[in-house]
Amino acid sequence: MAPGPLKWEATVFSCYWVVASGEEDEYVEKLLHNYEDYSSRVTVEKKDPDLNPDFTDAYTDETIYNNSIIVECGDKYRYISYEDMYETSSMSYYSMYSSADEFAGESLITSAISYCTTEELPVVHILEGHGEAELTESFQEALERDNLETETLSLLSSESVPEEVECVLINSPSTDISETERDMLISFMESGGRVLIISGTAEEEELPNLNSVMENYGISVLEGVVVEENTDNYVYGNPVLLMPEMNSSDITDPLIDDNYQVVVPVAKGLDVSNASEDVTVTSLLESSEESFIKEEGYDIETYEKEEGDIEGPITLAALVTKELEDEQQMQLVWIASSQMMEDAYNSYSSDANEDFVLNVLEMMCEKDDSISVRSKSLTNEYLTISTGDSSMIKVVTMGIIPAVYLIARIIVVGGNRDETSEKIAYTFRNPGGMCRRNSGCLPGEL
Repeated sequence: MAPGPLKWEATVFSCYWVVASGEEDEYVEKLLHNYEDYSSRVTVEKKDPDLNPDFTDAYTDETIYNNSIIVECGDKYRYISYEDMYETSSMSYYSMYSSADEFAGESLITSAISYCTTEELPVVHILEGHGEAELTESFQEALERDNLETETLSLLSSESVPEEVECVLINSPSTDISETERDMLISFMESGGRVLIISGTAEEEELPNLNSVMENYGISVLEGVVVEENTDNYVYGNPVLLMPEMNSSDITDPLIDDNYQVVVPVAKGLDVSNASEDVTVTSLLESSEESFIKEEGYDIETYEKEEGDIEGPITLAALVTKELEDEQQMQLVWIASSQMMEDAYNSYSSDANEDFVLNVLEMMCEKDDSISVRSKSLTNEYLTISTGDSSMIKVVTMGIIPAVYLIARIIVVGGNRDETSEKIAYTFRNPGGMCRRNSGCLPGEL
């Protein structure tokens, strides 16, 4: 559990370990010792709350638990509660007990160190006013660990996107933006702004003004729902729960390198084939050649391919960049699934969905030196396997292995029958009795 590299060699960090004697957590203790061993700039000091009851008053008014940590550097600090170090699964309906699945100590300490060395945290402005989906609690916590602050943004009564805004997140709106808002967003990007749009198959009404933000750069939004026929590219036997191919990019490479797979549910498509000449388009997520789009969307009646269906491969998430004056760059990412960030689908992907979106926001906020660290699993992580792989496993475990066993059993039993036949024949030839072959016994002996 060695910590990741620390890049602030001119800075000294104090880690105060608040713990009573005899109450030390072995994971926390080992982790703190690793930080000390890894860098001479990190010092760890135990603070017994029984002997120093007022020590934490200057840092927090929260209830202090044994093994909590305070990271301090200069006049900045962050308190890490022991309760937050272990991430637990939901309680079992039958047992009514929860269990710790992941240890987040390294993630939290490294995040605190980064926070203490960052003068001004980047801000993600979240558009509101169109029935946008709330960020999940899990994702909000991930943003905080990643030292990304959030603020709401309303353009309904504005003339332009405020100057202090650098990154805008539009998360699954249920109603369309206005033409004025569309023009403001395009103008914002043409001045070097960055926008992440998460919007998938329309459940009620389509969003033409929002779509035209993408269409301004020659990219068409394909309404409907993507259906996958390649069993290697969908999960849980459902052709609209897509497990797409991830193409190489700064956003996807960390996931590819660690063998993670995102799960993209109920997605529409993006046609990037006619993109404007002055932009660069990267197809981040892509369905297979065997996929297609059913334009009926939520009114789909069959998963079978029919005449008129748009054929794959289909882009499910795209990055659009444009080089501007003064070395600025416009960035626009569209993720064509409104449900991708829901807890259930994020869990199916072992948090890869969450990491994918975090990687997008880190890029947009220019966190090139990001030191995000995933929580360490204390149990076996879920495997995100395709329907094809799942079927193969079932065939092997339920068909091939039993068949091999049966054949082997038949051979063994067949061999025994041959031996028994020889014994019976010997008995008929030697009425005095039967003996084991080559045993040297006399007729009549068993």
